[in-house]
Amino acid sequence: MMDDNDLIRKFQAGDEEAFNTLVRKHEDWVKGFVRSSIGNREDAEDTAQNIFVRIYFGLAKFRFEAEFKTWVYRIIVNQINNFYRKQKLLSIFRGELTDNLRHSEPGENDDRKSELMRSVAKLPRGQRNVMILRSFQDMSFKQVAATLSISENSAKVSFHKAKNNLKRMINVK
Repeated sequence: MMDDNDLIRKFQAGDEEAFNTLVRKHEDWVKGFVRSSIGNREDAEDTAQNIFVRIYFGLAKFRFEAEFKTWVYRIIVNQINNFYRKQKLLSIFRGELTDNLRHSEPGENDDRKSELMRSVAKLPRGQRNVMILRSFQDMSFKQVAATLSISENSAKVSFHKAKNNLKRMINVK
């Protein structure tokens, strides 16, 4: 199989099938990342679709200054942030408090992981991004820093703050 850069060059030269090959090569981990970050399967599918649309239109300008996967992570993080921003606006317009998301109806499957994901969603954006990349994608602080265009030390500080905030959120109940 061709490497990502060769596929991108072919796509930039007009080969649409090269893009399809890129999608097939990366769709499982992209969808898995989004699903683990958002939780809801339908919302995750919609967000993943938006990510591939962004990739499609962005590849024409791809400059090979970063690895393709790092570039894709950046798009994913931005799209997940957009998703949460829209959710927050929807909840405001509906008059719902985000705290209502913590409580489920009797009989619903509300395991520890979904509780954690709801809490992660409430973190400030920078902390949430670092937490998702570090904890759910097993990236090193160096990789997190490169993906988010921040220093390694900033990634460590944000991660530490995120952990403390999550402990407070989960223990408050």
